[in-house]
Amino acid sequence: MAKFIKFPLTGAQEEVLIPISEIANVETVTTTTTKIDLANGLKKFTITHVAPLVANAVVIAIYDAIKANPGGVVSTVGAPVAVAQAPLAQTGSGRQVITTRQSQATYTSSAYANV
Repeated sequence: MAKFIKFPLTGAQEEVLIPISEIANVETVTTTTTKIDLANGLKKFTITHVAPLVANAVVIAIYDAIKANPGGVVSTVGAPVAVAQAPLAQTGSGRQVITTRQSQATYTSSAYANV
């Protein structure tokens, strides 16, 4: 049975499934694009996404999705942090006010093309 990783997309295409056995290499191209080379050496997927807070976070999320799928059929690629949470300084009241909420990077589109 084939095993896949899934990217939930926010664009016109809702999701993309990539067979894990076909993935040869994953690399960051720019802060908003990640390339997945396929094993045949002729095709690739280019995933467009919001820039993550940490460089190569999308590559790490892809490899984590591959490792997390030992016997299942589909493993969804998690979304890395795009904007970190920012709290106010402690006031001693026991509460900590958050001024900026954490947000996750979203995957916006995918392109399947020749290398």
